[in-house]
Amino acid sequence: MTKHDSELDKILNALSLKSDDTIINVLEDYFEILFKWHETNNILSTRDRSYFLKRDFYDSLSMLKSLPKGPLLDIGTGAGIPGILLSFFRPDDHITLLDRRDNSIRFLEHVKLKLKLENIEIIKTDINKMIITDSPAAIIFKNFSNKIISKLSFEEKLTYIVDMVRKRLGSASKIFMLTGSNVLVLKDNMDKYSENLSVKLAITKIDTPYFETNRYILEIT
Repeated sequence: MTKHDSELDKILNALSLKSDDTIINVLEDYFEILFKWHETNNILSTRDRSYFLKRDFYDSLSMLKSLPKGPLLDIGTGAGIPGILLSFFRPDDHITLLDRRDNSIRFLEHVKLKLKLENIEIIKTDINKMIITDSPAAIIFKNFSNKIISKLSFEEKLTYIVDMVRKRLGSASKIFMLTGSNVLVLKDNMDKYSENLSVKLAITKIDTPYFETNRYILEIT
């Protein structure tokens, strides 16, 4: 029996995503586990399901239009946002969820087991200790932070991430950052930042019907 939620239906329609009973049920099962876990383990930024659906869920799935097909790496995935959410709509893509925090890893392993998710892999490590042998189609940053990056300006954070992926990890994968309006500091000098980092930059605004404040996808190639 389908677990029907009209608000979820409306959000999926706003995203122009096709969903059948199987997807709806697995989403509802994930939400149930997620919010129950959050009650005792504080894995989300909100207890409000409606806000979560309209903000984190909507923004995460907005990335589907930009992300290439193929294996994905979600760094600092936390509760699997966006990695697990993407996996529901990309069942043929292998998605690696990376985090260094015990609480996140326990949650992800629990979800994988309960929902029988075959297309995700969970890795517990610090990103600086990871070695990438086969570069994924794309590397995603949404919740990633550490003691260094939390103190940096957006321009410095961008440099840090590009340097980490290209030099320390040795990956030529496309990089996607789901971020706020702070990315707009790059807009007037895109050519300069692109030249300094030897990359191409593209900013895509996430059009949302739910909030006046926007989020953006920064694509780095």
